[in-house]
Amino acid sequence: MPGGETFYPPVEYSPVWFLIGVVIIALIVGWYLFVLLLTRRRPSPVDLVGSIPELTTSVRDAYLGRIDEVGRRYAHGDVSYSQAHHELSALVRSFAAQAQGVRAQFMTLDDLRKTPHRDLAATIERLYPGAFSGATSGSIDDATARASELVRSWN
Repeated sequence: MPGGETFYPPVEYSPVWFLIGVVIIALIVGWYLFVLLLTRRRPSPVDLVGSIPELTTSVRDAYLGRIDEVGRRYAHGDVSYSQAHHELSALVRSFAAQAQGVRAQFMTLDDLRKTPHRDLAATIERLYPGAFSGATSGSIDDATARASELVRSWN
């Protein structure tokens, strides 16, 4: 080189820096995808599962018999106060699912309140204190009467 100057080639960066850059970009893209998937709108559990055949008298009578059976089992001491209320709640929810396709078994009380089935939500709400209060005894006549009335009056 003229004037005795020495030529120094450009310094090369290590390939590790390129890989670090790619990983950082992948993490950022992954974070955005995670947030989008986490916050996407999910289908409402209130949706009906489809058309259900007309409610037959035999189905209604079967559930009324099962509700009466819970009352008899409680009277004989086979189930506790709380268990009886849980069973009545499960029966009412199952009846709603079979009668009209309401996915009541999988719904919270707030979800049930959002459905057009206000009587179902009110009945479940009235069963909650007996199921969750910790009470060990009492009359379940009101609970069985409410459950039976719901089944009888269901359209």
